[in-house]
Amino acid sequence: MEKIPNKQKIIYEMRKRKNDLIFWAVSLSIVLMFLIFICDKENSLYFVLSSMAQTLSLVIIMLRVTQYQSCSGISINYLICFIIVLITRLITNIFSSYDIQIGLINSIFLYISQILSLFICLYLLYLIFFEYPETSDKMIDNKMPFYYLIIPTFFVAILFKPYIFRNWFFDLMFIYSIILESVAIYPQIILFSTKKGEIETYTSNFIAFQGLSTVFVLIFWFNNYLSLEDNDSLLLGRFSGYIVILSEILQLIIIGYYFYLYFKSIMKRSKRKKYDI
Repeated sequence: MEKIPNKQKIIYEMRKRKNDLIFWAVSLSIVLMFLIFICDKENSLYFVLSSMAQTLSLVIIMLRVTQYQSCSGISINYLICFIIVLITRLITNIFSSYDIQIGLINSIFLYISQILSLFICLYLLYLIFFEYPETSDKMIDNKMPFYYLIIPTFFVAILFKPYIFRNWFFDLMFIYSIILESVAIYPQIILFSTKKGEIETYTSNFIAFQGLSTVFVLIFWFNNYLSLEDNDSLLLGRFSGYIVILSEILQLIIIGYYFYLYFKSIMKRSKRKKYDI
């Protein structure tokens, strides 16, 4: 008998998220059309799908901010970290060439997705600092400043620099973008899980797309991680493929922890209990 109210709560929450389900249906339909009719059927497709999922997650945040004219729940530290990820990745993609050929059509969609994500992040920062500064959550967001993440991950990247572009700088930027991305979402999850004692509705879609992105890119690197090894490295470059896999798994664990908090918040929302990290 105690389980019946919980089941009713789940049904009620799903009905409340009717618009979320519609958004998911439309988004997945677009991805399916891309898969069937447009993309090159190569292993690199997973990398492109990962980037597209990230872009969709940011579109959700942008629509929410513009609709409610509020930046509440948006982590400045996450945006800064992810902007650095996108810039370093675009530098390596544009000014170098992959050993792993990704195909012309896939490359076009990859660049469009990454550039669009970068503009959305910059636009969100503009809204936070200039349009709706009074609605931001700077105090909560300061629990995990961005420099706590970008500095240690840079030194890790130096240790595990791969040999994919045959250029020290581009190789370093590439591995740095992957390692930083694996923890960049952490400030956002801290803010989500502590904001007003519960996780806001729209964030579930954001994190879900982030999780989907990580799954896609993990599949890609499982098939290509050996190509990153630098056997001539004086440091730990020979293990660079393994650090990439571990970075993606770490990101999945962080996102999985969010969903644990999310479902816990749904089941105990009436008590307004905080689930702080």
